[in-house]
Amino acid sequence: MPALEALLGRDDMLGLDVTTVIPELTMAPHAPVLASLIPKHEASLAAAHDQARRLAAALGTPSAA
Repeated sequence: MPALEALLGRDDMLGLDVTTVIPELTMAPHAPVLASLIPKHEASLAAAHDQARRLAAALGTPSAA
């Protein structure tokens, strides 16, 4: 569980309903040794954006295109 989710979701703190969207392999475009993983990074990033849009739509919030 990511730290912000743990802190913001705790009942003794803010008690928010927090959902974390985490893309994988975020260092692939920046580290030459990970260059072969860039396609997986791009797919993960696209999936994370899709998930964020779905979550925003569920809240009735306009999402950025």
